[in-house]
Amino acid sequence: MESSTTATADGAGSGGRARAVNALWNLKRLCDARAAAGMPMIHFKMLLADPEYREDILQRAESLGDSEVRVQVAQIRAMKLQGALARESAAPAASRPPPVEPHVQAIPAQNRGSHASPIIITAVALAAILGLAYYLLPMGQRAAAGPKTVQAPQQILENTTWEAGNTYVLSGPTFVEKGARLTIQPGVQVRGQPGSALFVTRGSTIHARGTAAEPVVFSSNKPVGRRAPGDWGGVVLLGDAPTNRRSNRIEGLAEADARGEYGGANATSSCGVLDYVRIEFAGYEISKDNELNGLTLGGCGSGTIVRNVQVHRGLDDGIEVFGGTVDLKRVLVSGAGDDAFDWDRGWQGRAQYVLLLLYPNMGDNGFEGDNYKVDNDAQPRSAPTFYNVTMLAAPDSTRVHRGMTLRRGSGGRFHNVIISGFNGEAVDLRDAGVGALSGSGELDFAGVLLHEIGPDGRTPFADEAGDADDDGGFDESAFLLAEGRAAVVRSVGLLPGALTRGASDLVPSAVDLPLTAVTPPQDEFWDEGARFIGAIPPGGSGTWVEGWTAFPEN
Repeated sequence: MESSTTATADGAGSGGRARAVNALWNLKRLCDARAAAGMPMIHFKMLLADPEYREDILQRAESLGDSEVRVQVAQIRAMKLQGALARESAAPAASRPPPVEPHVQAIPAQNRGSHASPIIITAVALAAILGLAYYLLPMGQRAAAGPKTVQAPQQILENTTWEAGNTYVLSGPTFVEKGARLTIQPGVQVRGQPGSALFVTRGSTIHARGTAAEPVVFSSNKPVGRRAPGDWGGVVLLGDAPTNRRSNRIEGLAEADARGEYGGANATSSCGVLDYVRIEFAGYEISKDNELNGLTLGGCGSGTIVRNVQVHRGLDDGIEVFGGTVDLKRVLVSGAGDDAFDWDRGWQGRAQYVLLLLYPNMGDNGFEGDNYKVDNDAQPRSAPTFYNVTMLAAPDSTRVHRGMTLRRGSGGRFHNVIISGFNGEAVDLRDAGVGALSGSGELDFAGVLLHEIGPDGRTPFADEAGDADDDGGFDESAFLLAEGRAAVVRSVGLLPGALTRGASDLVPSAVDLPLTAVTPPQDEFWDEGARFIGAIPPGGSGTWVEGWTAFPEN
């Protein structure tokens, strides 16, 4: 702690106080310019008013080993600031106003002295007035004053806005609850510490709407180069749309925590909006074999908007949908640790433009679809509808990758799909009852291209004779190939390496194909002009994934 010795003539009086203010402001300016060296952002008002905070900053500044900063610290210590700033220090901590960072310019040496004091005092007073005006501005206008790092609360109980330009740090599970709405403006960075996640509980909503130029980014709080899958939890949206279970609690929360409940009877309800959003390095492991996903949607209704969303390098599934009727459009999953896109509990939504990239030696399935493991015929049955899907995997991966594993009574309709590079099966239909689903139209495929599938690149379906029969004798090859729902092709128009090179290399060239694309339905959700196979139109100069996505390794 600094000495409480009475200030000398150099530190007392209005001129001494003004010089102290000026010296501290110069220290802040020097340290803010060296933030990369580990200095925190300095709150100038606290630097003036709080001796303990000031001493901590001085010690941190000295430890930088920067000669210019050390000279400034020495000058400040020589001023014996306790007396010069007595009026600031006397204010109780609880009554201090919020930090204000006035702009105080250095005064040339020839202007210092008794004649300079009124000028400096006037400048400080004006700065204080401007600082107060800043805190009276509406929140949206405040963001223009400069970016801030903000510790996010662990409960959001009223409508809240996270402002453009700021970074919000999640230190643990953060719950949006009691009907509150969390608005996240374009360009906001959300950083998760270990054990953290964002839960939007049933009855509450999120409105995270970025732009292609300024996406909302959820990522690890670790520095670039040290980030890894599972650094934090992920994003969980819970709603009151139908599921095929009477009661549901989301994975990752204690069974007794009612905030994890989802499902209901409102098929058109909304969990909110995710638009131009990236979620990176998520999937924190709560316990053995119990990880959160990058994006989890539990019982979200058709009023929910999920579009232009990337989930990258998650420890568990990229996207998992538990029941509900939520629709998704233009979604990308890259480098998932388990399944890229998973569903369960009676999901009956729609999805168009789905791009799944399974990285070498990690991950499992492109799609893994379930209805309900205890009752495969539980209603409503999982039966999502997909148009325009591309799944890419690495043929030489040491992990076995399957394009689709559909089991436990899940139906679904899969149209205009590319499955390329999977060293396991293209499509594995499991469990008894598959034949009935395919005969009723609840399970259907059309316009499916299979490229370089199987251990040898030429075996899209495994031999399931004898003990390997896991679907009551259903023949996937006959169902898909012999009846023209799918075709094996030599090329899908993609260059080698497109899997990991980034968005610009994911545009396929035009090639002759044995199948014709299926025209999407006439509906306001579907893009009826997408009369091509795959998630990205061939031969184009750009894609919907360019500009807002990213593919960092760590």
